Amino acid sequence: MPTPLSHPGRTRFTPFAWGVFIYSMLVILWGYFLRISESGDGCGTDWPLCHGAMVPAGHAFPTWVEFVHRATSGVVLLLVIAMAIWAFRAFPRGHAVRVGAALALLFTITESLFGAVLVVFGWVATDISTARILLRPFHVTNTFLLMGALALTPFWATRGIRRVPRLDSSATRMLWPALLGSLALGWTGSWTGLAATAFPAGSVADGMGQYLSGEHLLIYLRIIHPVLAVAVVLILLRWSRRVRLAHPTPLVRRVAGAVAALAAMQLVVGPVTVLLLNPVGTRLFHLFLADLIWIGLLLAWAESAWREEGARAYSWTKDVSESRLRTKAARS
Repeated sequence: MPTPLSHPGRTRFTPFAWGVFIYSMLVILWGYFLRISESGDGCGTDWPLCHGAMVPAGHAFPTWVEFVHRATSGVVLLLVIAMAIWAFRAFPRGHAVRVGAALALLFTITESLFGAVLVVFGWVATDISTARILLRPFHVTNTFLLMGALALTPFWATRGIRRVPRLDSSATRMLWPALLGSLALGWTGSWTGLAATAFPAGSVADGMGQYLSGEHLLIYLRIIHPVLAVAVVLILLRWSRRVRLAHPTPLVRRVAGAVAALAAMQLVVGPVTVLLLNPVGTRLFHLFLADLIWIGLLLAWAESAWREEGARAYSWTKDVSESRLRTKAARS
């Protein structure tokens, strides 16, 4: 027997959850701009206050960049809390939407904690301490998991998927290399971005010359990213082809094809960013494409795994029905 909130609650929940996802993505992009523009120390080491005040007054541009990011991130937290409460009221126990909303809330909280730690310890702007370098992969992983949970929650609600896909499905097995490769690319990319901020080059020749000076470990870490990018793009292209052949439904084909196209585009955008000496616009675009690839991977996986489990359930039901008919015929 459905609860009073079930049907209308679910109908209204879906556009709300998509809105939360879109707004959160904009806040994440602003966070990228915060880092690229070296505004991470705009509020000093105060947190959650900004220079000792709730609303800073008379401060420079970096302070307002940081303050806007904190304010909009606070709105994300409130929206995700509302989404989680709504999901738990409108959907039954064990539903995929509940799981997605709960994970979104968890990763939103941990994302806020990462931000607080970076500010309090001064691991922002051009800081290149070992602690910040080591923390970057964990922060990137949390951001990616947050984006994934925020995207899957409304997707599961839209598609009416009741259970989180099983981890032993063929769709999941095909996903792992592409997923881990994309994560590793995010880790090395964060080091490359930090190196570009801390050690800007006046020309491509100057950038190449930095490898001879041995100025810092980051200089050498950044070379991993372009080499890994070629390998990961090949993995993504192979994944796209395999998943489209295994699950030739229109949505899976479109999303997997988009992932392949975006991955190939990254091989152009990355070198162009370097040749243009890392301008803010191209760096933001490069990061945005990486986010779209990650989200596309998860959505294609969710759809293909759901289709696969539906086909398995149909096959099992059909076998059981045929077995019962044969048994009944034998007895009569």
